Amino acid sequence: MSDMDKSEAAHWIWGIIYYNPDDPKFFVPKRFGLGYTFNFADRRTWILFAAIAAIAIVIKVMKHKAVKG
Repeated sequence: MSDMDKSEAAHWIWGIIYYNPDDPKFFVPKRFGLGYTFNFADRRTWILFAAIAAIAIVIKVMKHKAVKG
């Protein structure tokens, strides 16, 4: 394995989670297989995941209130 491969591998947690604070990209190609994944060192990733969670919670609360009321 070359030094470049070793340094690149250091940015992958468990081989599936990309975390590189020096990489400005939001989406990066997956290490294995096709597609893209998020750079979890990027603040936008955490904002996106928090927004998705907040939307899910709001939908659940609204649904609960509609059934109850």
